[in-house]
Amino acid sequence: MTDFFEVDEKQKTVKILNLDDFSVEELESYISELENEILRVQGEINKKKNLKLNAEKFFK
Repeated sequence: MTDFFEVDEKQKTVKILNLDDFSVEELESYISELENEILRVQGEINKKKNLKLNAEKFFK
C-alpha cells in the first residue's frame, strides 16, 4: 500500500493523493489496495472487539 501513500507517522494520517496523476490501471490497482486495507482494518476492529468482550466476561 505504500506505493500510493505518504504517511505522517506522528499524526497517523495519510496525505491526500492527486488522482489526476494516475492512469486508469494505476487507479484500479489503488482501489484494489484500498479494498485490501479495508479488510485488514475490519479484521483488526473485530480482533479488538473480541478482546474487549473477553475482558468484560472475565471481570463479570
